[in-house]
Order: sequence, then structure tokens, then C-alpha cells
Amino acid sequence: MKLQKYLSFTRVGLREGLQYRADTLAGIGSTLISLVLFYFVWKAIAASGELAVPFSTIIAYVALARVIDNATSANLESWIGDRIRRGTIVNELKKPVSLRGQLYFYEIGRSMFKLVVRGIPSLIAGIIFLNVGVPGPRNAFLFCVSIFLTLNLAIALSYVTSMLVFWTKIGWSLRMMRTMLAGLLSGAMIPLYLVPEGLRQFFYYTPFPSMVDGPISIYQGTADSVVNVLGIQLAWIIGLFLLAEVLWRKAKKILTVQGG
Repeated sequence: MKLQKYLSFTRVGLREGLQYRADTLAGIGSTLISLVLFYFVWKAIAASGELAVPFSTIIAYVALARVIDNATSANLESWIGDRIRRGTIVNELKKPVSLRGQLYFYEIGRSMFKLVVRGIPSLIAGIIFLNVGVPGPRNAFLFCVSIFLTLNLAIALSYVTSMLVFWTKIGWSLRMMRTMLAGLLSGAMIPLYLVPEGLRQFFYYTPFPSMVDGPISIYQGTADSVVNVLGIQLAWIIGLFLLAEVLWRKAKKILTVQGG
């Protein structure tokens, strides 16, 4: 079955996480350290008396944001960029599976590993030490659904920018641009309810708030409509994958010309 072929790429992604144990430990450590750093930064801001929202509310949001952001990241730009530089991208196209299928299932494996190894320990630390709280059974289930959609949204965004590597030939700069925008606009660095109203509305015209702010609103029970949050996530996923498909069709023409 073709699905089994695709799942082999998921296993590759999982094995990479298991094989590079030092990198895994560093990832866990960096996530926990970022939680500590953000705690003291926001505590210092709260001590100045400039915050209209209680410190406990902000730190709970920030802790969840760091957990989600670190556990649902994707990096397809490096995968594509490395193969374009070495000229081995043609070998990937010869395989009896589509390139987008390879990329998706490979990143699902890597991201599932990070979600379990980085996300769960960091969430437990946040619940114990940072007043994150524990949602009820319904919200917990819907939060898990939203996290799965967030994971797919992160992959879709990375897939779009990875297609641009066929033109730029360099993936790391595109990934840096994407992650910087995500950090600023998603709520991963600053709770979006602290952003001025006009600017915040602009943020919501992008897919980034659906990656962090949306799942947090479900976890904390502050979402006006859970259906809207999940629906917007799904709509962005579909739209971005369609955009990536358009870019891929154009990229194939460039690749054909380069190959003679």
C-alpha cells in the first residue's frame, strides 16, 4: 500500500530524533531555559507596575506559548535546501511517492517526536511551577485537536517557504524569516491581548495567531467559539497547501530547465 511507503518517511523522522540524543537533550534544555527566562522578564515588567493584566495570567499564557511554539516547529527549508545544493533533489523525485508526501510524513515524524519529548515535559513544568492550570476533559480534548492542526499549519507554512528555495537556493534565511514572523505575530513572544487593538487585528489576517494564540484560548477556555478557532486553523492549512502546490508546479519547470 502507498500509505505504508509514506509512513516509512515518518519512521525516518522519528529515528532522527532518537538517534541524535544530544540534540534532543539540548532541545529539552533550551525549552525549559526559555520558560525560566521569560518568567523573570515578565516578572520584572510586572514589578514596574505597567501591566494591566495580572502577572499570573500573563505567565500562564507565555508558558503555554513557549511549549506550543517549541513542540510544533517545522524545518522543511533545510531538507529541500540541502538536496538542491547537492543536486540530489532529482533522486527524491524518482521515488514512487510524491515529494509533498515525503516532506509531510517526514516532518510529521520529527514533529511528533518533539511534541512528546519537548512539549509534554515543558507543559508539566508549566502546570507545576507557572500556574498554567489543567483544563477540563472537553477543553483538553479540543486542545489536542488544535495542537494537531497547529502541527499541520506549521508544516504547511514551512512547505510554502521550502518551495521558494528552488528560486533562492538557500533555505536557512527563509526559515529565519518565517520563524521570526511567527514569533512576533503568533503570541509566542508577547500575549496578543497586550498588543494594541489595531495592530492585533492586522495580526489576525495572518495564519500565525492560529498557531499559538488559538490553541491557548481553547486550553484556557477563553475562546469565543472553539469551532471558529479550529475552522480558521483548518482553512489556513488548506489554503497554504494549495499555495505550496502552485509554487511546486512552477518550481518543477525551473528544475527541468536547470537539468537541461
